[in-house]
Amino acid sequence: MVDIESLSEYENFVTNLPFIKPFKGCCSSPLVETVYVEPLAGRNPFEVVRTCVVQCPECGTMYVSDWE
Repeated sequence: MVDIESLSEYENFVTNLPFIKPFKGCCSSPLVETVYVEPLAGRNPFEVVRTCVVQCPECGTMYVSDWE
């Protein structure tokens, strides 16, 4: 795993990850694991729509998802 501590590190990491869509194959499991949550970096949590990185436990594919 990558050590992500800042907003810029998070943004660089998720640049090439696909946004989560209906899964195919093993990624259809509803049990995806959240691996990273977008850092707030001093921003107001009520004004920022945060994302997170989730990972399929079967194949290891990572996706970007809305953080809810």
